[in-house]
Amino acid sequence: VKAITYHLEAKDGKELVFPANDNQVVRPDGEGGLYVTVRPVAAAGNVAFPYAGSDAAVREAMKPTRYLQSDDPAIIELARKAIGDTQDAAEAARRIESFVHEYIKAKDLSVGYASAAEVAQSRQGDCSEHAVLTAALCRAVGIPTQVVMGYVYCPQFMDQQDFFGGHAWVQVYIGDRWVGLDATRAPGGYSAGHIAQAAGSGNPEDFFALLSIMGRFRIKEIEVGN
Repeated sequence: VKAITYHLEAKDGKELVFPANDNQVVRPDGEGGLYVTVRPVAAAGNVAFPYAGSDAAVREAMKPTRYLQSDDPAIIELARKAIGDTQDAAEAARRIESFVHEYIKAKDLSVGYASAAEVAQSRQGDCSEHAVLTAALCRAVGIPTQVVMGYVYCPQFMDQQDFFGGHAWVQVYIGDRWVGLDATRAPGGYSAGHIAQAAGSGNPEDFFALLSIMGRFRIKEIEVGN
């Protein structure tokens, strides 16, 4: 599916706020709800890295943080191993996405919230651990990356079927666009089944926006587009 429009309806009568980005168009429905259209963009080819542009927000997404330790020697070594000899940013990002998917062996919910350096050691975790490690590896090679918090469609998880659950993935800046990656579902894990709620540097407080709205809305209807 190339695009999905979600009609989000507030359950408490309060106005809903969702961000617009390169993959997500948001417009109000006039009644406090929103139409959110998710149409994933493809990464441009033949883009060199590290990023050498002057956009301040993009350059901020290249820096190490307390949870994305992209300057850690172990993270740098993993990043170099993941990308191999490619000089193309899109290919490097795809290789990192697949590498993280394979690198994290114990895929479970037993980890509360680990940093990238901790995940590099434990090789364990759920979507948030996949996201922080992906982001740190991308930043380590100079690809601007943000951790995205939001919701994803799940055909089945434990005893639940056909629902949207809280999720974490990343977006990388390549060729003047933010492109989604999801290492939990690699390769090509990001899809129109992802609804973004917030993006940042992978710190735990980035979850607050997600938690504050979770349960406050329902998906009234969807429209699948081409």
